[in-house]
Amino acid sequence: MKIIKFIALWCADCIVMRPLWREISEKFPQLEIVDIDFDDNEAEAKKFAVTKVPLTIFFDSDDKEITRHQGMHNKADLIKLIEENLKN
Repeated sequence: MKIIKFIALWCADCIVMRPLWREISEKFPQLEIVDIDFDDNEAEAKKFAVTKVPLTIFFDSDDKEITRHQGMHNKADLIKLIEENLKN
């Protein structure tokens, strides 16, 4: 599974979630987690119709979008979401 996180340096929620994502990447080393800076990658933001950050998009092994989640999430919710989608 691949996860793309649209973030921005000025985004308070993105900053708060940074250590959570580090912990998650350690717990799930099989995940490909990619950060895309919203301000520096306008074409990618447009491609995925991103208007606000943080935005997290989950993809399956065929690079098809599974789900997306806007805003800040706690660690338990993120882990639950990852575990549910890894089963599929």
